[in-house]
Amino acid sequence: MIDYVIHGLLFLFVGSVIVAVSCMFADAEDGQALKAFPKRWLTFMGGCAVVVLLMLLFEHTLASVH
Repeated sequence: MIDYVIHGLLFLFVGSVIVAVSCMFADAEDGQALKAFPKRWLTFMGGCAVVVLLMLLFEHTLASVH
């Protein structure tokens, strides 16, 4: 169980760094980048959640062995 928690926290940290760096490169002004961060972060995490759900769905339906 603790592995899931550690991996989840590491994913949140690394994902946040990726979004922060992309915000800084996308916007010329730091103020604009900081304002855009929450929306970009939620979009990134939402997209990752969709991928996880699709992977779990495919694992359950296509990769199950009976």
